[in-house]
Amino acid sequence: MKYTTTMTSKGTITIAAPLRRALGFKPGQKVSLTLDRNNKIIIGGGVTIADFELLRNEITKKIPSHKKGLTGKVLKEAAAKAWTSS
Repeated sequence: MKYTTTMTSKGTITIAAPLRRALGFKPGQKVSLTLDRNNKIIIGGGVTIADFELLRNEITKKIPSHKKGLTGKVLKEAAAKAWTSS
């Protein structure tokens, strides 16, 4: 698929609906943009803490919970505390 889009004066671009559907993007979702060596932009979906925890729990389901490390909730709270105390 190839689509063309126009950047607004504020730097906003629109990702065409067929591409959003193909990538599984949802409204409000974070999107990652990476510049490769050939100055091409690679677009990927961001991962929420909740999505990460679901995946981590599936992968590590045989490992006792006390050995899995911090939960997403604890990480989010720590990040918020660090952000506000700076």
